[in-house]
Formats: sequence, C-alpha cells, structure tokens
Amino acid sequence: MNSNNLEAIRRQIDEVDEKLTELIEKRMNLVRQVAEYKKSTGTEILDTSREDKVIQNVLGKVKNPEYADSIKHIFQNIMHCSKEYQRKKIEAYNKQAQHKKYGLIGEKLGHSLSPEIHNMFFGMMAISSTYDLIEIPLNKLPDVLNSLKAEGYAGINVTIPYKTEIMKYLDEVSSEAAQIGAVNTIKLYPKFKGYNTDYSGFGMALDYYGVKVKGKKAAVLGSGGSARAVVTYLADNGADTITIVSRNADGAKLKYPGYKAVNIAEFSAEGYDFVINCTPVGMYPKTDCSPLNKEQLKGAGFVMDLIYNPNTTKLMEYAEELGIPCANGFYMLIAQAICAQEIWQERTIDIKIINEIYKGLKDEV
Repeated sequence: MNSNNLEAIRRQIDEVDEKLTELIEKRMNLVRQVAEYKKSTGTEILDTSREDKVIQNVLGKVKNPEYADSIKHIFQNIMHCSKEYQRKKIEAYNKQAQHKKYGLIGEKLGHSLSPEIHNMFFGMMAISSTYDLIEIPLNKLPDVLNSLKAEGYAGINVTIPYKTEIMKYLDEVSSEAAQIGAVNTIKLYPKFKGYNTDYSGFGMALDYYGVKVKGKKAAVLGSGGSARAVVTYLADNGADTITIVSRNADGAKLKYPGYKAVNIAEFSAEGYDFVINCTPVGMYPKTDCSPLNKEQLKGAGFVMDLIYNPNTTKLMEYAEELGIPCANGFYMLIAQAICAQEIWQERTIDIKIINEIYKGLKDEV
C-alpha cells in the first residue's frame, strides 16, 4: 500500500466518522427524550435487561466475527455515556426546581421511619428536598398549615391522632379522602388539599403479599382513621363480608353504618379469609400486647398488622405459632409514602422504586 492509497482509506474513514457523528447525535436526541420520560415517571436510569438486549441485537448483526469484541465494547461505552447524560439531565431538571420541604405532623413521632423513606426517595430521584418530623399538640392544629406554608413546606403527611381532625382546616379534599373521612397527605399549594394514600398503600401491600380481596371475608380490628381507609378499599374491591371489630361495637356501628360490628372480646377469626389490625395495640414501646389472644386468632387465613415497629408484633407471633401467613405494615408505609410523593411531585412513580426502598430499609425495622 502506498501513501496515496493510505490517504484514500483515511478519507473514507473520515466520511464514515462524519456519518457516525450524525447518527450518534441523533441517538443522543432520543436519549434526551428518554431522560425526560424517566424524569416525568420516576423510572430508574439503569435498565440492565434493555442494555443486554441492545448488545445481543448488535452482535447478531455483525458479519465479521473478528470485530465482535470491539463492536461490543464500543456499544457498551455508548450506553454508559447515554446513562451518564440521562443522569446529568435529570439532575439539571431537578436543580431548576426550588428546594422544597416536606414533613409529618402528629402528636408523638419518635418511632417514625418516614424521614428515612422520603429521604431515600429524594436521593434515588435526585430531588433537592428534605423531610422532617413535626410534633404538635392539639391546640396548635388550627394554625399549623399556615405556619408550615410560611416556613417553606410544600406538603405534609398526617398521622394519629389528627387524620380526621385536620380536615376542618382544609380548602378541599379528594373524593377518596371524603369517602374515607380521613386524610394522611396534604398539598399546601396552591391551596390546602387533603388526600388519603393509606387507601392505595394498603391495596399495594395486599398485592405485594398476593392477597386477593374479591369475594373474601374480612375482619378489621379498630375503627379509627386507618381502619376507614382499609374498610373503604375492601368494599371498593369486592370483599364479600367486612366485620368491624372494636372495644365499642355500638360506636363502631354508628361510624360504619351498613357493616357488621362485633365487640373485640367476643370475636373469633374462625372462617375469616384475613384479619387486619388497624389499632395501635402492640406498637412500640408496649410490644407485649395484642388486640386478640391466640385462641381468638385460630382459623384466620391471613393476618396483616398495620404496625411496623416492632417488626413482628405479638399478634403476628400468635399467627406464626398457629401457622397463619402474616405480614406487618412496613410495605404499606412505604407505598403510601411514595403515593404521597406522586401527589407532591405531580408524576407517576414506578413500582420498582417502592420495592427498592422496601428492600433497602426492611432490615432496619
């Protein structure tokens, strides 16, 4: 090969490089669109199954096996650069938004894992926000929303004992929250609007544990705000029978007209497909208590305790001793938290985010 031939080959390489540049730029335009989609839906940047498919597809089109390894490395680098571009683009989108504060209000919050859940979410989504625990006495409740808004809070969660009481200070509530009669999530802008994500969180937890509701017989222990969300979800999803189990059966009948109410001392779980504990009985620090004794729990098909601290409550211990499948409320806690973030961030969050947070934090419970 003489120098003229070499230059001719190099010119051809330059022409190929020019075309490659155009194609790579076109690819990056599409990568930017993917980044925008992932930002709006909360989808994770890393998608290993997609990358594996791309590599296999590319290698399947290589005609000369001698080039296969080189082409594989080139495309691996292209995808690495694409992921880094997406990550930087999403971070840039999020930095454009003003730093916002969120928090949980309640009477006593020392046991709460909500900050870890929300702050882990912020980290995964590259959102510049913080989440605080805000303990307030009942006499401060009337002014708390205005105070928090003035302090720069964009949204808050609400826990016991204020889920129903806070509603009188809201400008609007979602249809779900109105039906339930309790809120656990409030968006402070442009006006005070309340939602109930316990409803969706409970349903997502049942799905996670493979529990089907339609046509089943359910017993709900308790009649407070969490029980309202649980009962509404069960009714909306076709439960055949819903029994409210309470220390005050007459009071429960007034709260839940149309449903059977039973005094907790007289209740037996025999024949019930699942029992859901919506009371705080057995919660830390009084972990040696259970709303039902072991004899009462016999015959239940599944037990779910909405308490997540301790990890295994006394009620769950009874269930395990009787060979009854059971679960605590930690998955529901995470699911309802991310449902709240969907409201605040005005985007759909991929279920993978919930599962990732659950796997990352479940050993801390």
